[in-house]
Amino acid sequence: MALLHVIDDGREDGEKVRMRGDRLVIGRSEGDVLVPHDISMSPRHASIERLADAAWELSDLGSAGGTFVRVTTARLKDGGMLRLGGSVLRFHAVDMTEAWLVDVTQAGRGRRHECHAPSTTVGRAGSGCAVCLDDPFVSPLHAEMHRTSRGWRIDNAGANGLWVRIDAPVRMVATSQFMCGEQRFVFEPLTE
Repeated sequence: MALLHVIDDGREDGEKVRMRGDRLVIGRSEGDVLVPHDISMSPRHASIERLADAAWELSDLGSAGGTFVRVTTARLKDGGMLRLGGSVLRFHAVDMTEAWLVDVTQAGRGRRHECHAPSTTVGRAGSGCAVCLDDPFVSPLHAEMHRTSRGWRIDNAGANGLWVRIDAPVRMVATSQFMCGEQRFVFEPLTE
């Protein structure tokens, strides 16, 4: 079994859903867990499925806004999306020395932030970071990007976390956090 915590705004707890079956669907209007007030969530947004080896798998079901998992570090792929505070950014690798973070807005692309190797700091406007985001939910120093021999990497340094949009199913074997739309969830596998 597993528990899915639907986190209430501004709190670290919320509704608990006990997962007894092999699959659970999360959505705004369709599925097993419904979040009708979140207009940024798709009708059928994501699913969690039990695997044969006692692990679980989180999948996005083709949602418009994507499903984001909380990470401490991630290798960045060209076109990949990040969430820092309330800001959603798309990563673009220009070459070995430069990359861009581009604000994703309702109207499409927003401001382009240049990132230079070997490292670039990302934080709240006025903090002195190389990339400054005008977002009250971004920490003064929220993340640091590094160019390594294997490509660009980002490390979390902020209080509200670093979230990466999944482009393929993700295995969950330990307590994990993810977001669908604006709704945050904590997944907790239980030992039997």
